[in-house]
Amino acid sequence: MEIINKMINICYLVKPKPAPRPRVTSRVTYNAKDYTAWKNGLKLIAKTKMKKPLEGAVGMKVEFFYKIPKSWSKQKKADAKWHISRPDKDNLLKSVFDALNGVAFVDDSQVCQLDSRKQYAEFEGVKIEIYDIS
Repeated sequence: MEIINKMINICYLVKPKPAPRPRVTSRVTYNAKDYTAWKNGLKLIAKTKMKKPLEGAVGMKVEFFYKIPKSWSKQKKADAKWHISRPDKDNLLKSVFDALNGVAFVDDSQVCQLDSRKQYAEFEGVKIEIYDIS
């Protein structure tokens, strides 16, 4: 039986951003400004919820929400549940891990249990539950 010691809930109501490939010049490596702003916003919310990063094994439940396109027919809107188009879920998870690294957990290698999904909703954002499973 699994006992959950600590649970942290984070809800970030901004359209999820996938982790892009870093841009490289002859002098520096950097990420796009909109991605960095998204990541820093999530990090700021996480800092308000966490006193210190969790140590040991960590479990996460991550849900990504996207609005249904207005151009879709009523029937297609009624049938919409899973967001099966881009961005890829693994790139979305990478952006969450990057934002929470050093804030919610010491390192993202601690995440041993993960439940994630991307779906349509009336709003855009990401809902994250982080819990200690050690």
